[in-house]
Amino acid sequence: MPLVFAAIAPHGGEIVPQLTDNPALMAKTRAAMQELGRRFAAAKIDTVIVLTPHGIVVEGALSIGGTRHAAGIVGEPDGKHIKAAFTNDLEFTEAVIQTCEQVPIPLVRLVGEEGKEKAVLPLDWGVVIPLWFTAHPLTSPRPQTVVVAPNRGLPRETLVRFGVVLAQCAAETEKRIALIASCDQGHAHDPNGPYGFSPVSAEHDGQMCAAVVAEDLGSLLDWDEAFLEEAKVDAFWQTIILAGALGHTPLTGELLSYEAPTYFGMLVAAYE
Repeated sequence: MPLVFAAIAPHGGEIVPQLTDNPALMAKTRAAMQELGRRFAAAKIDTVIVLTPHGIVVEGALSIGGTRHAAGIVGEPDGKHIKAAFTNDLEFTEAVIQTCEQVPIPLVRLVGEEGKEKAVLPLDWGVVIPLWFTAHPLTSPRPQTVVVAPNRGLPRETLVRFGVVLAQCAAETEKRIALIASCDQGHAHDPNGPYGFSPVSAEHDGQMCAAVVAEDLGSLLDWDEAFLEEAKVDAFWQTIILAGALGHTPLTGELLSYEAPTYFGMLVAAYE
């Protein structure tokens, strides 16, 4: 079945109600993520692929979780935390691995010392937070997961081709597959933030919003590396994988929200 749902989703901790002391701070994004969750539930997803910038990165390759189980905890310094556990879709993962071998695309399977049936893939906040609003609330049954971490050093064309592979594999299964690009935008909006201030962050975020509205994520392939570095982004690589998938299986996109209440920008978009 062709890819049925996709999204761009941020992963700021304070989006999650259980992790914030100031619910107003990211209220716009939180409301958009809740709406994203409603649409995700309506799509009746069997398996969700999450592209995370904060996962286990392998030199010269993308990585994909190859264990049966996956779990993660996201916490704040004051002790607030959330935890979530999922079952990885090893059948779909194997299809992706085999297709990448044929292309070829460098993709490394992550397995634990105990083997894929008992080992647990550790999930970072780039996975847990988007899933907290989408797959985690669903229990009968909860969608399975596929977790991918891109390597930023790979050629852009390789990442786009990988997105095409994901869409091809979705089209070859009877399962209803969703793809989430976990992305925060520019990280230099606040001079007091960890990356300082650059007006390029706002410029980048404006262009990203425009690309989503125009349904032209392919235009990101023309963006300069120096522009991305100055904007301090973690969204680019997952987004061009998404662009590859949508190039194979077009879905209609909608920008649900954008805001930058702290040092980094957050964009929520749904593709149906």
